[in-house]
Amino acid sequence: MDQTAARRGGMHRRRGAARAVVLAVVCGLIAGGVTAIAQGMLPAWLSSLANSSGSWTLLAFLLALPAPTAVSGAACGFGSLLSMLAGYVLTDLLRGYPASTGLMVFWSAAALVAGPVLGVGAQWLRRRPGTRAALGLSALCGVLLGEAGYGLLVISESTSPVYWWGQGLVGVLLLAAGAGWKLRGVGLVVQAVLFTAAVAMVFVVLYTHGPALMLLVP
Repeated sequence: MDQTAARRGGMHRRRGAARAVVLAVVCGLIAGGVTAIAQGMLPAWLSSLANSSGSWTLLAFLLALPAPTAVSGAACGFGSLLSMLAGYVLTDLLRGYPASTGLMVFWSAAALVAGPVLGVGAQWLRRRPGTRAALGLSALCGVLLGEAGYGLLVISESTSPVYWWGQGLVGVLLLAAGAGWKLRGVGLVVQAVLFTAAVAMVFVVLYTHGPALMLLVP
């Protein structure tokens, strides 16, 4: 009986994992297409939403939450980000706007590196206590706050600061909400804040040099 129950439990987890990954990929394709269409159509104060990695990051994190395991969460994170890129590129191709190889290489690498981290982070926040939950929360909030800081410090002259302040506020609110939901004790909250600050600083460095690396690929 125990072996039968274990087999059924394993089958249930595998089916749940497959459903989560398929849903992540389908939603990613749709989100990528919508992003491509939204560029140039949004009002000035919201136009950065269609160019922001923060919106894709948040969606990838949310799509990984239903996954039953950390492995399937990582697959959801990677699959959703890669399918967002595919949806974006395919939609632009259908509209007569070919994508550069540099863009595809850069964002494919970002999906490969950041996608699994976000997916595992979502699972840790949902299912694991302590430091791992703090790390999972920081993976998301660090990206949101890091890009908000990049927008305000580096590209504030060419984009509206309203969006970046809004994204920064979302990052702070999610950090506070996640800490209140999963983190018990001042020590874990401090860890989450420090981890978030570290992720944000790394993001700013990588994002600042990323466009220059894209220029190296024709």
